Amino acid sequence: MSTMQDVALRAKVSITTVSRVINNSPHRVNRVTRERVLKTIKEMDFRPNALAQGLITKRTMTVGVIIPDISNPYYAEIVRGIQDRADDEGYAVILQNTDRKLERIIQHIHLFREKRADGIIFSGGIIHGYEPLSALRELSQRIVVIGRHEVDFPAVRVDNIGGATLAIQHLVDLGHQRICFINGPEMSTSSIDRLQGFKNALAQNGIPFEDRMVKRGNLTPESGYQAGRELLEMPDRPTAVFASNDLMAFGAIHAAGDLGLSVPGDLAMVGFDNIQLSSYFNPTLTTVEIPMYNLGTAAMKMIVNMASDNSFDRYQWFKPRLLIRHSTQNKVSRE
Repeated sequence: MSTMQDVALRAKVSITTVSRVINNSPHRVNRVTRERVLKTIKEMDFRPNALAQGLITKRTMTVGVIIPDISNPYYAEIVRGIQDRADDEGYAVILQNTDRKLERIIQHIHLFREKRADGIIFSGGIIHGYEPLSALRELSQRIVVIGRHEVDFPAVRVDNIGGATLAIQHLVDLGHQRICFINGPEMSTSSIDRLQGFKNALAQNGIPFEDRMVKRGNLTPESGYQAGRELLEMPDRPTAVFASNDLMAFGAIHAAGDLGLSVPGDLAMVGFDNIQLSSYFNPTLTTVEIPMYNLGTAAMKMIVNMASDNSFDRYQWFKPRLLIRHSTQNKVSRE
């Protein structure tokens, strides 16, 4: 492999000059000399040592991304947005999956600190408790979170309350009164907000809230199936189900089929997220769309601005929208 010294010898310049060209140093380099150095770098296929560059520029051009579930298409689309923006800005992305385990969250935070990542994007999961907050404290100038967390870091957020309200209002407009909710993890702020939106919409339409009409899942199809069976096996089963994400909605639709119920004939179903599969599932799923890719690009842009000491808005909000598909194409008469 070629070294910086090899480049300097062939280009007939000093190592300092090569370094200034590579790192875009504010020290002026003659245009002709700069072009000769760049030509030599290309001819020798020289690739600068990232660690050495980082010692000079105080930047490693890496960003760490922490997600709770790498198998969930929701997070995959967010990461795609982060990666595309990172590529445009010349950053490398290091991805870590936590499986929602506290010890993994802490481990990954320490890892990114040791790697001297220029920024950390925390998407999903929960930031709470002394240990993770203590680990994050010294990195507070390099962190962006996606979602609503009980921490004062720059954030990219979604109006989950408004999104849930849209879903329930749509079902009420179709004539549904017995509407149940399959919610996500108890400590998740997204779950808390979507439950609040569910309650708000019921109250606005004069429909009493009942605890038994809410079941909890862990955002997987399996948990949606289990919660769906429990709800649909009630004597006065619901006529509509709202799930806190599309994957649980898929599971609940499967449960309905196993119980001899059809969607949308016997049961209306609404999901949340609008992952790609929702428009190909049978029936196609009515869902609340989150601009997942845009969440990722916005978070990465914040990291770039932080690393460059540029001013930026600490909070950026995205509005969800309701996409009506075949899973709610049934109307019922009001009771």
